[in-house]
Amino acid sequence: MKKFIVFTFIFLGFLRLQAQNQLFEGTVKYTHYLEITDTTMKKQDMALSLYFGSASILYIKQGHYHWKFADCSQESQTYIPTTNTIYDKFVKNDTLYTTNAGIANETIAQEEVKDSKTVVLGEKCKVMIVKSKFPSSGDKRIRLYYFGKKYTLHPDFYQKYKMNANDKIFAKMGTIPLRFTVVYPSFKITYVAAEIKRTTVDLKLFDVKGKKTKPLPTQK
Repeated sequence: MKKFIVFTFIFLGFLRLQAQNQLFEGTVKYTHYLEITDTTMKKQDMALSLYFGSASILYIKQGHYHWKFADCSQESQTYIPTTNTIYDKFVKNDTLYTTNAGIANETIAQEEVKDSKTVVLGEKCKVMIVKSKFPSSGDKRIRLYYFGKKYTLHPDFYQKYKMNANDKIFAKMGTIPLRFTVVYPSFKITYVAAEIKRTTVDLKLFDVKGKKTKPLPTQK
């Protein structure tokens, strides 16, 4: 009986370790595509392109992420799960602007997960459609997340990340989005994974100690 109990604990420990090893750690390279849907906004094409950038690299490790942007007015965004804080860094500015990720800024009006014909990096995707509203302004937006099964995330990683309803969205997806589109009234921006690598990410990448910080004036 004792041998059976010992074996059971060893087996369960192996399963937990195997599940942990399946969790994604590494980098995701996204290509960004901006589409102006309102012709009166065409003159703001360049400004919007600078705001969203042309590409990005997302580094993920144990619930931390560091998102570095190219051709963008924003240099990077870092999320620290232990403090549930977002740090935004802008070009030619050494200050890190902080946001409390635990403050919910929008409400989900409707969501559904459906099969899709979209294939990204050889993986067939499901699509999660999220329709939401910002109570403070009344603005609405639609987001479409395309995801597969290959690059799993721990369900607890973003459970405190209530901003942009990420706690609910990532809990339902359970994986890295391979493609996602944010639809605004006048334009939409799409991020498509061009390359995904499983690799060890140095925790020093997320180190904000000793850096100048300041609360972000406005939250979107």
